[in-house]
Amino acid sequence: MTDVNEVTANARDALRDVQGQVTERMDDVRGYAESADSTIRDFAREKPLLAIACAVGVGFIFGRLAARS
Repeated sequence: MTDVNEVTANARDALRDVQGQVTERMDDVRGYAESADSTIRDFAREKPLLAIACAVGVGFIFGRLAARS
């Protein structure tokens, strides 16, 4: 039974390590998303017509790709 307990303890430790790594990565992604959001909002405020044109262009491209499916 001690082998089972040891394996269980090792699995719990491994799970905690993975959870910590996932949490760190999610924090990194969240920070990147907030930075990208801020940059996009600033760009849209400075050049609204260009931002609209980019959005239309991206929408057109996605529409063409979706129509191929």
